[in-house]
Amino acid sequence: MSKAFQSPNLETKSVEELTSELLEAHSKLQALQKEREMMLANISHDLRSPITAIRSAVDLALSSENLSPSETNKILSLIDRRTASLEDLINDMYFLFSVEDASRALNLISLDACTFLEEYYYDAIIDSRYDRFDMQLDVANDLNCTINIEPQKIVRVLDNLMTNAAKYAGEKATFIRLSAHICESSPKNNTKNNGFSTSGSQLIISVSDNGNGIAPEALPHIFTRTYTVSNARTPGESSGSGLGLSIARAIIERHGGTISAESTLGEGTTFTVSLPCFCSQS
Repeated sequence: MSKAFQSPNLETKSVEELTSELLEAHSKLQALQKEREMMLANISHDLRSPITAIRSAVDLALSSENLSPSETNKILSLIDRRTASLEDLINDMYFLFSVEDASRALNLISLDACTFLEEYYYDAIIDSRYDRFDMQLDVANDLNCTINIEPQKIVRVLDNLMTNAAKYAGEKATFIRLSAHICESSPKNNTKNNGFSTSGSQLIISVSDNGNGIAPEALPHIFTRTYTVSNARTPGESSGSGLGLSIARAIIERHGGTISAESTLGEGTTFTVSLPCFCSQS
């Protein structure tokens, strides 16, 4: 006799469960669409300002006769500054969309974390933007771990955090500190980061200052693409598109890590990056 037919042991879901999942997915898509629309609206506003200034300068040059060399230089300087701001914004937009495109593979390299951070720090501190700060490096010499990264992209993250501290910490700030340590995880949490096996440990990199701090109501939003970062750190200061920290988050997440911020008004801000790493056996 033939064996009785047995239906496969498939997980079944009720109509209510499926409906709930579809509604949740639809809600996430709507939120993403709203975020993109807000980002494009912000970027359109930021594009309009320099374009309007450039057009006004060109119109003035074309409509004026016998401009003095001084007046000509002022017009050309304005066009130069505004063109540079346009280039920066367009480059940031392209970079953000590129790094968020999962179909574009990262060019990962295995590097010693201590060496990478020390080289970054000593290259960075010659920048005149840091002249008035007590620049501090707090990375232990026995930080024996390897990170699997695309170096130029992680440098961009660190540049963003360090220059933001210099720009927005305010006059009362006296130091900027780059620090790193290892956070050990249990063996059961062993993972792979873009195909690179880790020990479950995390490299924790922090950039801290003792400046103005960020308002509590602003802190949860500073990594979103639709939020203006500079207003959160220095109210009233001219702002950009807010893409810097969004780019940093996208880069770190592509590397299998996380980025967060802690801040107290009047006391300072600490940005923390966590990256999977492989620790050497001691």
